[in-house]
Amino acid sequence: MAATPRSMPAAFIFLLCITTEAVGFDVPSLTFSEGFSHLFGNDNLIRSADGRSVRLSLNRYSGSGFISSDLYDHGFFSASIKLPSDYTAGVVVAFYVSHRR
Repeated sequence: MAATPRSMPAAFIFLLCITTEAVGFDVPSLTFSEGFSHLFGNDNLIRSADGRSVRLSLNRYSGSGFISSDLYDHGFFSASIKLPSDYTAGVVVAFYVSHRR
């Protein structure tokens, strides 16, 4: 049975989804220590038990930051940012990535 012009876009999208799904399983994953090192506030950088994530905390003196061990073309980051429940005037919470050249 030949594909009709209407079913061609649906078939293409289906093929794209299958290809994307198959490629997604070959993505290597690094532990935090393999891919990053602390930049400042090491006491405020808490590593998870499996080493795949970190928690950055903020105290009245410092926050925390980390830097990539190598250049990268792409990656995935996520953040859950929560302010303290107390008076927080002057607290600037940010999540950003940058590079040095």
